[in-house]
Amino acid sequence: MADQTIVNQGSAPEKDMREIDKQKQQALCILGDLWDQASDDGMNIDCLAHAALFQALSSLVLAYGEETVAEFCSDLPDRILCGDYTLDRRIQ
Repeated sequence: MADQTIVNQGSAPEKDMREIDKQKQQALCILGDLWDQASDDGMNIDCLAHAALFQALSSLVLAYGEETVAEFCSDLPDRILCGDYTLDRRIQ
């Protein structure tokens, strides 16, 4: 499975990508609600973040294999520094 491409890396037709984007938005809404609930219940945010990362990465490894996920993750530092995960950034 290591040669598969992680979803949203340009391998799916445009119609399929729109559906994937829609599902990603729905998933983000659901996870955001659960995150807020856990925070309101007193869950330590660092513990929650580490657990979420572990769950996400282990799910990706199960679906795509270790090599593919490692390659995908190797791009994360640049994406983080470019602001891809900064929620309050301003785009000019």
